[in-house]
Amino acid sequence: MKLPATLFCLTLVTALAAAETPQLVWETDGFVGPESIVLDAARGEYYVSNMGTFGEGATAEDGFISRVSLDGKILELKWVTGFADPKGLALANGRLYVGDDPGLAEVDIAAGKIHAWHAPEDGKGDFNDCTADADGNVYVSSGRLGTIFRLHGGKLEAWHKLDRSKTGWLNGLKAENDRLLLGGWSLRVGDKEQLGHISTLSFADQSLGRLGTEPVCHVDGLEPDGRGGYTVTDWLTGDVLHVTADGVPTLMMTTGRGTADHTYLITERLLIIPQMIENKLRAYRWAPSTE
Repeated sequence: MKLPATLFCLTLVTALAAAETPQLVWETDGFVGPESIVLDAARGEYYVSNMGTFGEGATAEDGFISRVSLDGKILELKWVTGFADPKGLALANGRLYVGDDPGLAEVDIAAGKIHAWHAPEDGKGDFNDCTADADGNVYVSSGRLGTIFRLHGGKLEAWHKLDRSKTGWLNGLKAENDRLLLGGWSLRVGDKEQLGHISTLSFADQSLGRLGTEPVCHVDGLEPDGRGGYTVTDWLTGDVLHVTADGVPTLMMTTGRGTADHTYLITERLLIIPQMIENKLRAYRWAPSTE
């Protein structure tokens, strides 16, 4: 049956709107301060970093990594232990890399244990997010030193000293083909604190740029959407935003304080978000607008 033109247009608009609104697919609880998630496509499972207890009365060094099935079921809650506050995750060179306070941990996936620690020569890394480029180099940010470190050929080196007057305090990192994206938590402008933005750092010459001109949020998770834009999470507000290639943010939804370092699977149109305070993972079906 041929639809009238007005009804067809209304149906199309409704479908586009639905595609732009994240729809809950599954939810899993039982974690302890989940902070980051990464897909191991080769093994068909996710790895989730758990910071463990935090705040008053927290147990020291009770962080761990979990294995989770593709449909969100916990396969092994405490798969790898021995972490302080594990945060960002990256897969490269057949290993899982974990940003932690003591340093960058290198996990032997087959053995399910920490293979090595990589730390600055002068002490703890105070590392947060990490990411890997196409050549297998791993980048991790140090809040204590205000520096991006690179693990190259098994050796950790100070790769880029941050100018925080331009980038602000960082949280999220994401490697792309020719640049590193830096997700800012906040930026001091004069005597005022401004929301963070997304900076760019060229692999070729380490030149610093920026997506757009307006503030985005307290950037935690930062993932490409497959169409030139990005999905971004704000830990403090619980906001989940879509940011265009030229840096324009749009609110997608608000989930709750503790919305942490997510992943977005472009082909499956699946957005999976650790909820750190609620001790949950939530997966949503979502795709960016084609307009």
